[in-house]
Amino acid sequence: MNLADSRSPSHARSEWPGKSWAGVINRKVRRKWHYAMIIVLATTLNFARLMQAEPLNSANDRSRWCTVWSLVERGTYQIDEIRQRPGWDTIDLVKHDDHFYSTKPPLFPTMVAGLYWGLKNTLGWSLVDQHLLTTTRILLTLINVIPMTIALWIFARLIDRFAMTDFTRYLLVLSAATATLLQPFVIVLNNHMPGAVCCMFALYAAVQILIEEHHYPKYFAGAGFFAAFTCCFELPAAAFGASMFVVLARADLRKTLTWFLPAALVPLVGFFATNYLATGGWKPFYLYYGTEKYLFVEDGVPSYWWTPRGIDQAKDSPWIYFLHCTVGHHGILSLTPLYLLTLGGWVRSCLRKTPLLRVIHLWGLGLTLIVFGFFLTKTENYNYGGVSVALRWMLWLTPFWLLAMIPALDSWQPRRTGALVCLALFGASVFSAWHPFNSPWQQPWLFQWMTRVGWIDYSNPPVAEIPPFHAWIRQVPSTDDIDALPDQWIEFEGFDPAGRVTRLRLEDGGGKPVDGRDAQIITVTRGPETDDDRWQLPINVQALESGEEVEDVLILSEMAESVDREEIIQFLRGLPEPRAYVSGRIRYVDSPLREEKFQCRHAASRVLFEPEGRDAVIVRRDLWMTDDVPFGVLMFETTISDAETRAVLSRQRMTAVRAGSVRPFDKERLGLPKL
Repeated sequence: MNLADSRSPSHARSEWPGKSWAGVINRKVRRKWHYAMIIVLATTLNFARLMQAEPLNSANDRSRWCTVWSLVERGTYQIDEIRQRPGWDTIDLVKHDDHFYSTKPPLFPTMVAGLYWGLKNTLGWSLVDQHLLTTTRILLTLINVIPMTIALWIFARLIDRFAMTDFTRYLLVLSAATATLLQPFVIVLNNHMPGAVCCMFALYAAVQILIEEHHYPKYFAGAGFFAAFTCCFELPAAAFGASMFVVLARADLRKTLTWFLPAALVPLVGFFATNYLATGGWKPFYLYYGTEKYLFVEDGVPSYWWTPRGIDQAKDSPWIYFLHCTVGHHGILSLTPLYLLTLGGWVRSCLRKTPLLRVIHLWGLGLTLIVFGFFLTKTENYNYGGVSVALRWMLWLTPFWLLAMIPALDSWQPRRTGALVCLALFGASVFSAWHPFNSPWQQPWLFQWMTRVGWIDYSNPPVAEIPPFHAWIRQVPSTDDIDALPDQWIEFEGFDPAGRVTRLRLEDGGGKPVDGRDAQIITVTRGPETDDDRWQLPINVQALESGEEVEDVLILSEMAESVDREEIIQFLRGLPEPRAYVSGRIRYVDSPLREEKFQCRHAASRVLFEPEGRDAVIVRRDLWMTDDVPFGVLMFETTISDAETRAVLSRQRMTAVRAGSVRPFDKERLGLPKL
């Protein structure tokens, strides 16, 4: 017997007593028009959101776009070339056999590459020319916006069929269209949107089989095909695919084996085949986290995953992680409070056997507990999905969560007060969904607020700081050996404000004791031809290493009377007024002095300076410091800005281009954790 059909007449009579069947049908037709209006509005908003978004705005989607470009333009899964282009590099990559690959499973990028190939060969547009914006928006419309619209319509049909009140129907259709955290992901290339869409398609087919008892081959094939695709998009959804097979096999084993299984094999074969082509094995790169494929050093720069930053540090305890995943800064319930109704629906489905979709609700509850519990065990990945507006690895379960609200709302049948409560939950959920309008790759609004008020702090622990110092030259070679002096020099080049090449050369002039202290002579030559000005600076080594004032670093008594001492003091200070330099983050700087990049510590200082008869300016000097070159500085930059408007008036960067001795690259000196 068809359970749903046996319920329809009494359901109609209970909802509209005294109404004729014609009236019931007319009301149903009106609802469909209303659903269509809601879905068209939601699609329009999603499309408008897409038109405002910039492409390649996160390492996550850039990783997939790199694979798409490489497949079409170079016929390979290797992304070595495209990642070198400005704006295309990503941290979501691995190094395998001396080549770089995306960490993302390759099936989805391969499918997108097929669409891109068609677009490129019909319109001639490319991802790396002036058509980047248009090309990505067309592809994302085909990949995200249109499938999402179809999924919303299918969901509306289920809601209209199984909900008992119009309030339930309209609230759930509106919620699916505007109030879930899937909405922000419409505008980027990601696996969560297609994963949730395929889950919806598979779930619709399962409902037709399990509830409506329509054992047609098309529903078994559709359930298998889309359930398997859900697994391919979201690896934790393997529990969904396996349980789908078991549930449908109990309903009709023969058709499950005949139709479900072959259809499911299509995406699964594609998943493993593309993975083998990309990796040379069956194991996705994603599962190599924590190994040498993720933890590598390239051109002197360690991969991001050696020392993750911010929320990726995974420093929360299991209980804190559980708290923030449920009601905290990435909480399912705190960001989308509508799901409190989902909890109510699950409770009712557990306690009563009357809801028509009871098997679907309990199925969704079981999958939620399995997936959530699985990620709670992955303590090395306690990063809440990284920089993202949602607990994104749970988003594919959204169709289950929305359907589970039906028994709670139908049994409650909220009146005015209850309706206001539901609308408040809906409004808060809409805010979370639309607050990150331009990108899902940012922290949730709740995370940002909790950080501002000081409740949470995921900033990196401070690195070993260098105490404040006053001379921009950071060290002097300790070379008492006269034979070593010719190697201790470094030469910088840059452009002066007039656009002319200017040079600066520092040389070790040898050491000598002064008043019982170590002193070192620095020969400074500067000017367009490096011989315009030449100074001999006697340096108090102890004062320099201690970061003391420039007047104490220079041994003024040893300088010739003819030298403009104030000019030399200002030169060594790097600023027109005394102000200490403060050290900051580690940077990796490219240089002609060595093939590998230099690991440098950035430092900066700035002062307000009022030249006589001129407007006040802000003078800032930035330093990139390393022990691998003589005198400890690889590059420095001086910026002069208007004190009132902050407009940059001039900027001069001096970069080391030649040196007598450069320390060879040594991975051990990077200070990386041991594998």
